[in-house]
Amino acid sequence: MPIDEATQAAVRALWEAGARHGRAPAPVPEADPWEDDAQGAERSPLVVVLAGTPDLQVRLYRDGQDEVHVEDVATLEVPRRDTAMVVDALLGGGGGGRARRRPRVRGVLGNVVAALVGSPAPSDLEVRVGSGDAGRVYRAQVTMRHPMSGWLLSLPVAED
Repeated sequence: MPIDEATQAAVRALWEAGARHGRAPAPVPEADPWEDDAQGAERSPLVVVLAGTPDLQVRLYRDGQDEVHVEDVATLEVPRRDTAMVVDALLGGGGGGRARRRPRVRGVLGNVVAALVGSPAPSDLEVRVGSGDAGRVYRAQVTMRHPMSGWLLSLPVAED
C-alpha cells in the first residue's frame, strides 16, 4: 500500500521545517506497494531522520499519533497536526522559549542526591507549540544516557 496523503503531507512539512533550519532530512524510503492491510500485520511507522544537533528521529504512525525521538534521551508523543511544529521548535534550538528543560529536582541537595543515584540532570523536555489559548505543551521525561546530551543541557530551564 503506498503512503497515504496525510503521511505524505507530514513528510513534506518535516522537510520544510528541516529546510528552514538548514537540516534536510535523510531520504524517506517508499512504502512497500505490495503490503496489504488484510495480511493482519500492523504496518511499521514511516521514519524521518534529521541528523545533527539535536539529533531527531520522527516516527509517523498510520493512526496519526506520532513520536519525536530527541537525542535518544526523550520521546515526545505528538498528534500529527503538531508534529512538524514540534520539530520546528526543536530545530530552532529553544529559540523564543519553545523548547525547555524542566528540572525535576531543585537545590544543591536535590542535585547531589540525583547524581548519587546515577542521574546528574533529572528533568523533562518541554516543547511549546501554537500561541495564546491555542498553545499546547508536549512533555517527555529525559532518560539518562552517558554521556548526557550537551544540546539538551544547553536548553533554557523552565521557570515555575
